[in-house]
Amino acid sequence: MLRIRNIDYYGQLILVTCTLLSVPFFYFIGVGISLFLLACWQLISALANTPAFIHTGYKKPILLYWTFSIANTSLFTFLFLFENDLAKDLILAIFWIAIGAAVSIAIYYLRIYYRLIELLSLRNELDGLTKSKH
Repeated sequence: MLRIRNIDYYGQLILVTCTLLSVPFFYFIGVGISLFLLACWQLISALANTPAFIHTGYKKPILLYWTFSIANTSLFTFLFLFENDLAKDLILAIFWIAIGAAVSIAIYYLRIYYRLIELLSLRNELDGLTKSKH
């Protein structure tokens, strides 16, 4: 399971890096698509790993991730539902705040996910050491 988590983590890290490096080439259309794909990937990853986060003592960080994700999704939903009723400048301001928050949330998840992988790796190593006859 640790190998799958490492593949998951490094895949997300590569996608974040490609997203940030693609800004000069694809402007913000490519970045928006990449952020959407990354958000979907991270939500699936967080759903699969939430029990592991809670079991290993990372309950507060994963709950903060879910809180931030729900708040940011609500912000995008608000923009989509009320785009005709709001001023264009306000829409742009809220949109860029939401995009900045999405990038921050993605980096935050990668950070806590890396900590979880390190902890599980250490636990596996110590478990093997205690079972060893040497």
